Amino acid sequence: MMDMNLSQHAQDKEVQLWLPYPESDDNQTISNILLHGDYAEATVHRDKVFNTPMLYARWDKDATSRKLTLSFQAERKEVTRPEFPAKEADWNPEDFAKYLAPTKLGPLDGEVKKLADKITKGKTTVLEKAKAIYDWTVENTFRDPETRGCGVGDVCKLLKRPGGKCADISSVYVALARAAGVPCREVLGIRMGKKEVQDITSWQHCWAEFYLPGHGWVAIDPADVRKKMLKEKLELKDPKTEAYREYFWGGLDPFRVKLGEGRDLVLNPPQHGEPVNYLMYPFAQVGEETLDWLDPAKFSYSISYHQLHQDGYALINTSALKKLLDMEPADLVVVDARNPEEFQEVHIKGAINVPQKSFKEHADLLPKEKSARIIFYCNGVKCGKSRKAAKAALEMGYKHIFVYAEGMPVWEETGMPIYAGPDYEKRIETDKLSPAELNTLIQSKTDTFTVVDVRGPEEFKKGHIPGAINIPSPTFASQSEVLDKKKQIIVYCNGGGRSYNAYRKLMKLGYKDIRQTLFFDWQEAGFPVEKSEE
Repeated sequence: MMDMNLSQHAQDKEVQLWLPYPESDDNQTISNILLHGDYAEATVHRDKVFNTPMLYARWDKDATSRKLTLSFQAERKEVTRPEFPAKEADWNPEDFAKYLAPTKLGPLDGEVKKLADKITKGKTTVLEKAKAIYDWTVENTFRDPETRGCGVGDVCKLLKRPGGKCADISSVYVALARAAGVPCREVLGIRMGKKEVQDITSWQHCWAEFYLPGHGWVAIDPADVRKKMLKEKLELKDPKTEAYREYFWGGLDPFRVKLGEGRDLVLNPPQHGEPVNYLMYPFAQVGEETLDWLDPAKFSYSISYHQLHQDGYALINTSALKKLLDMEPADLVVVDARNPEEFQEVHIKGAINVPQKSFKEHADLLPKEKSARIIFYCNGVKCGKSRKAAKAALEMGYKHIFVYAEGMPVWEETGMPIYAGPDYEKRIETDKLSPAELNTLIQSKTDTFTVVDVRGPEEFKKGHIPGAINIPSPTFASQSEVLDKKKQIIVYCNGGGRSYNAYRKLMKLGYKDIRQTLFFDWQEAGFPVEKSEE
């Protein structure tokens, strides 16, 4: 999901935006593409050389708001090394002219040609040449984490100092391959997350493909070999390095989405100025000025990954929701699925209330547009109201549904923007447990209760009630899912302030059997204290 907000740039100039636009192919299925925004026009085009798809949007020069959201579902499969043909088929280089041509930053003559000839000396087939250049690239380049973005892929500079990131290392491979007569191209994409929710704003990644006559395009990724080596501190001769080299010679992991291809692009409609090196990041122009696409903070865009739940909705976490609200997308509706009393006490700022228990009666409060982005929340991971409401919305035909599973307690706990009603600060009476009563309960050795120390980790280590677990007060709601609602939960701190807050959070999370005690009273009564000093 990509959110753009270009509202802060000059108001007296036309703004144009071009975005990579994914398509289905043999290795990925792209579906449920949704587009929202306040643009004057938005269309999908292709460049005239590589046929690469791109989304184009435009805002008139008098526009005061410029927002756009592009989202899609992607299902990607792993690419495994194919069985290469025993004999290469005949082929005509003229059919692959654009994949054998030089680029602005990837010449095929001079030092590039000399090196390509040296690497492929004695090799006669396309496969032999492609493999020799792959091996050389893996062995002679390195990943430089200081490189900005994915690198620009200036091959002549890289041959003098062969360090960079994926665009640099892939560009070296492509230039050497083309200089050796091997049809080759970069594939531009973005990595997918491996967790339920991840910010992937800077996760762009590219790899390479060469054309093998009689077979087709073969994927390779020498840049990821070098990345694995850097991250895992591997040497070239390490068995793990050898395994990565084998894997990425014809194989690709399933955690990536192809966005397009092509270098030195003339966009469609054409941009102002020179051809674009590649279209892997958002590209925008305010008037004739090109924005720095490697600075998403000033450019104001974010890209997020949300794993699709089996019930059809996606999940969103606290940081992603806050970032989304800051972008103020036009299509976003946040829905509190709790009862009206809870909503009136406190809720996420800007949310509307559609109680899950009376969902059908209040469903008319939801947006009419079925493609609107709706985020449901309730009282956290053990409260099922938001999930039930999300499923009901999906059954009504809404296509862009999220669940903020951490819910109101975590949102409130982390200091996010809230609306607080008149009863928000109303004090409650906690159910107190004396040290003697607690000691009797502990001595009974029954598995019907959990004692929770809500002080900091260092305080806990220096001394705590025997058998207690430590969930510090500042992160209590976010870690509370380890607590069993069927058991009595006993919270304590030194003087009562932090455990009072934890007690209130447990009430909001739906816990019914809660008690409060004090560590100070426990010590004064002379009961044993455990230590866990390291």
